[in-house]
Amino acid sequence: MEVSPVELLIFQPTPFCNLNCTYCYLPDRKDKRVMDVGIVRTTVEKLKEEQLLAPGLGIIWHAGEPTVVRPEQYAAYFAPIREVLGDLEYVQHFQTNGTLIDDHWCEFIAEHQIAVGVSIDGPGYIHDRSRKSWSGRGTLDKTLRGIQALKKHDIPFHTISVIGEASLDHAKEIYDFLVSLEPVLIGFNVEEQEGVNQTSTLANRSDRVERFFQELYDCARGNAFEPPIREFENACGAIAAGGGSSTNQQVYPYGILTVSVDGAFTTFSPELLGMSAKKYGALEIGNVKTDSFREALQTPKYHQLASDIFAGVKRCEETCDYFDVCGGGAPANKLFETGSFAVAETNFCEQHLKIPVRIVLNDLETTLAGAGKAFPAPKAGDKARRISPWE
Repeated sequence: MEVSPVELLIFQPTPFCNLNCTYCYLPDRKDKRVMDVGIVRTTVEKLKEEQLLAPGLGIIWHAGEPTVVRPEQYAAYFAPIREVLGDLEYVQHFQTNGTLIDDHWCEFIAEHQIAVGVSIDGPGYIHDRSRKSWSGRGTLDKTLRGIQALKKHDIPFHTISVIGEASLDHAKEIYDFLVSLEPVLIGFNVEEQEGVNQTSTLANRSDRVERFFQELYDCARGNAFEPPIREFENACGAIAAGGGSSTNQQVYPYGILTVSVDGAFTTFSPELLGMSAKKYGALEIGNVKTDSFREALQTPKYHQLASDIFAGVKRCEETCDYFDVCGGGAPANKLFETGSFAVAETNFCEQHLKIPVRIVLNDLETTLAGAGKAFPAPKAGDKARRISPWE
């Protein structure tokens, strides 16, 4: 498979997180190491030398909590990025729990035009069930304080909310709450069986997840889809574009590159970094301090991972009616749910991708049928920009 220039570059500035969310997949959230500036410089220098940089690059600081690293350290990270990338178009992203955002952070974010996503699950009776401090206390008040700081400084932000079993009967309340915060976009991640989170409260609840998303859609439709909901935006774009695996960054090498605090890197799903599996061992494919990105794709480790991932994509193509709007699924979810990359459907596929697509298709077909028109087939070859779960 052709090597893609990197579209999403994800740096893990620290594994540490100041929260202890019940559904988190990360194993080392008390590890307080901080990424050395040299790893950032080496990463972008090698990507440039090896011609692996895509225009419109997204650079995401994510996993643990990025804002436990102070703005002054990010200024040190950003300097070599700016120097090496030069005129290349790129955008920096923070995905944050918001609890540490203050005026100083807002001034830095505004100065560097950082795109901000805030993780917030809904009203307190939803959010505080899962998004807790290490002492077990709810964190909604601190997250809202951070959001108010962003709004005070006129910094746009989007939200990402994790849907768990406790959310399923409260779609309208969650939607109304999130809309009241005035985000530019609302995103939802279903709780996943992934990493150290080895079970999901949504197992065997896809019918209720579908009712939840349908109620969200009805609420958003009644509000003229302002703000837009990421899952339905992605569904509309995917239906219009088609294209199969050409639209799925997770199933081709270096569509996404993820770099750990110590320089280890992997591709395909970001959630693979720092994890291991019985069949493959550790799931990184190299380290920026010692390895070439292109040469890492010639190693036995990479070929073992890629062979099974591509087999899973092929299986999706052969068996799944949604392939043209998905492109082969998420390798991490396949591995953590089934123990293998070489499979097709997962709970994550059904709940996070198929359900929103079905809801949008049903609405389009009903609307067009009412107007006496046939639903037009998607145009193959058009590419849609999907809004990533990590930004």
